[in-house]
Amino acid sequence: MGGSNDFDVNTILEAFNEVRSAEITDPSEGLRKRKKRQLRQKISDTATAMFLVHGFDQVTVAQIAEACEVSEQTLFNYFTTKESMLFDRSEPMIATVADAVRQPGSGSLFDAVVHAVTSEIHPARWDTLHDAEQLRFTRLFCEVVVNSPTLVAAQFADLQRFIDQVSIALAQRINAESIDPEVQLATFVIAGLVGVRVRSAFHHVKHATTFATLNKLIHSDFVKAAQIAEPSLAAFDDLRKNRHQIQAARATAPGKQPVKGRKSTA
Repeated sequence: MGGSNDFDVNTILEAFNEVRSAEITDPSEGLRKRKKRQLRQKISDTATAMFLVHGFDQVTVAQIAEACEVSEQTLFNYFTTKESMLFDRSEPMIATVADAVRQPGSGSLFDAVVHAVTSEIHPARWDTLHDAEQLRFTRLFCEVVVNSPTLVAAQFADLQRFIDQVSIALAQRINAESIDPEVQLATFVIAGLVGVRVRSAFHHVKHATTFATLNKLIHSDFVKAAQIAEPSLAAFDDLRKNRHQIQAARATAPGKQPVKGRKSTA
């Protein structure tokens, strides 16, 4: 697909630069790290702007490299795939959720998940722009994704990475194995909440009249799903308290009967 007629790459990049200028950076960040971060952001922003204007499948890696004035190899030093240049928030989002659920802390697992998901999963990250601009960018972003089979497939790849990393974090939370059924179920519950929030954005953006309305609709859907998920996540939290009871029950399950005392053969 082509993009919106009144958008061009430079206009979108100017909007991105406005957003970046308002972001808070780490004052202790070293020069080398800052340059790497800035180049990575430049690649992602440039690629995203080109995708929004021309469509994902119509833009080549060579064209992105030329626009960023770097080699194709440099691009792949920062991004493993062309798709990840658009979905540049996937890895930070997964890491945020995994970190949030890894340690019990003072709050519940449910509260940790809700906070992590709502703080990381936005329909767009262009908060400094006007409401109408945010809605237009978000709508265009969603159109680009749904019109590219490659991007649709890439979302499923992100799901598997999410499951792998979050299941490990949940297992560490209760001192279990990531393959344990309780861990796997809780992981899928959390992944479901993420999916509801993302799919809600793609659904409602087509009809929302303002960006504020879009956010309210997404939040409403998320709350409904969270109410269903809360008992499961609360039950998982209880495993920390009752872990020894579960292990004892497994030890006496069929096929694992404890061996009673044997007579001495001496």
